Amino acid sequence: MAIPEKYENVERWAFGDTEQQADELVKLVLDGVKTATCSNLDGEGIPQPGDVFVVVDGKNEPVCAIELTKVDMSTYEQVDAAHALAEGEGDRSLDYWRKEHKRFFEEYELFSPDMTLVLMHFKVIEKF
Repeated sequence: MAIPEKYENVERWAFGDTEQQADELVKLVLDGVKTATCSNLDGEGIPQPGDVFVVVDGKNEPVCAIELTKVDMSTYEQVDAAHALAEGEGDRSLDYWRKEHKRFFEEYELFSPDMTLVLMHFKVIEKF
């Protein structure tokens, strides 16, 4: 699928770590249920409000463009229920969020309870 030229060189994100999960999560984004995400703090720098990303599905096909509206830093242990709800995954509870994110970060050998996370809220600005 062709995407508007202005997004051709924009960094692409897939949510989740499997093709099926990426498809499920991008649908939540399009439905307005998932309005936040997080990542571990790494050497790549911290995204800023106003930054734009292209979200792809499980087959790496562009689905929409999002713009960050708010960026915060937190440790895994300090993430609250409001952020878990905004991430929109599973039953949207903090318990589910903690379990799923612990699994995800352990898979990449990154997990620790005091790890620093970049919490990002976003809005869909264009669907493809």
